[in-house]
Amino acid sequence: MSGGLEVTVNARHLAGQRTGIEVYMEQLLAALAGTGLVHITAVSWAPLGLDLPNLREVVPTLRPDFPPGALGGLRATLWKHWFDQWRCLRTVAPPGRLLYHGLDGFLPYSLRRHDRCVATVHDLGWRVHPELYPRKLRVMYGVLFPWVTKRADRLVAVSRHTADDLIRLAGVSASRIEVVHHGLDPAFDLPVDASAAPVDAVSGAPVDAASAAPAGSPYLLAVGGISPRKNTRRLMQAFTRWRARGGHRAAYTLRISGTSLDPDFQRDGAPLPDGVSLLGYVDKAELRRQYAGAAAFVYPSIYEGFGLPIVEAMACGTPVVTSRTASAPEVAGGAAILVDPFDLESIESGLEHVTRPDEAERLRALGRNRARHFRWSAAASQTLEIYRQLTR
Repeated sequence: MSGGLEVTVNARHLAGQRTGIEVYMEQLLAALAGTGLVHITAVSWAPLGLDLPNLREVVPTLRPDFPPGALGGLRATLWKHWFDQWRCLRTVAPPGRLLYHGLDGFLPYSLRRHDRCVATVHDLGWRVHPELYPRKLRVMYGVLFPWVTKRADRLVAVSRHTADDLIRLAGVSASRIEVVHHGLDPAFDLPVDASAAPVDAVSGAPVDAASAAPAGSPYLLAVGGISPRKNTRRLMQAFTRWRARGGHRAAYTLRISGTSLDPDFQRDGAPLPDGVSLLGYVDKAELRRQYAGAAAFVYPSIYEGFGLPIVEAMACGTPVVTSRTASAPEVAGGAAILVDPFDLESIESGLEHVTRPDEAERLRALGRNRARHFRWSAAASQTLEIYRQLTR
């Protein structure tokens, strides 16, 4: 394309594992590039290999290797902030006005007065539930976030709930906020017709229906590792109580994907309860198989700015249990069982209901229909309109 919109982003997050914010970056950049209506300059500290049309990668400097230990960790943190706040724009800023999108929720201090900028706010959990976040993370947001709310010409909130938090907690005017929901990665969009021959959503190759998910006893799936914000400890307690009631419940196991480990859990050295296993990091193809094979997806998170795993599980035809707090009800849209994440009995009741065959079938149908509402093409169209408004 020639002419048109131009936007610069800091995409260095995509140099590592892609979960959460990285999935948002990857999918939105692909959808934006696919429109043919915007030139994207993606700055990083390592080659990303995105290979997208209308996108150029710029690596102004490579991230050095830092030694392990406290000193190495401190140097890595300082270097990261130097890159994000100053270095990332030095080689790409044009003489004229720059349009910058802070996809990770932050904006560089090196933006010039005449530059225009938008930041995506993923959540304000560090303000709502500070007890769930490490002190250094709370300090970082406390230092950097006021600059974002002051400098941004427009703020993208990933949910109505996040927009309301911005107004209520950060004092941002509603006129500066646009709500743009996440989309669904096509890799998780399984065929609605259960009789249709399944295909691998990543490669497109035929898949034996019997191997579409791991075989064995029925299992429940959770994601996010053992994390205070994901409420994993309380989930394991509720699952243990529910499983101990016997009968069909005793056959179920609980699988938890993700690499986060609650420091308190590590210090305690407590073994996992019977029937609970940690999968560690799983790639997109494996996560899809885990969703598709699960009897239910259980996500009693205490606070989410959006909650993309809810949509992914629904698209895979998996019944969902999630929280009635924060953005989860907005995303679930009446297609999930909602529980009180602070109440063991409520979570346990959710497990009991979601494993009833008639209720599970009802939720599968509702969930698949709900997942269709979330498309990255729609998110890209809304984002492009924001860019147009800021460059007129």
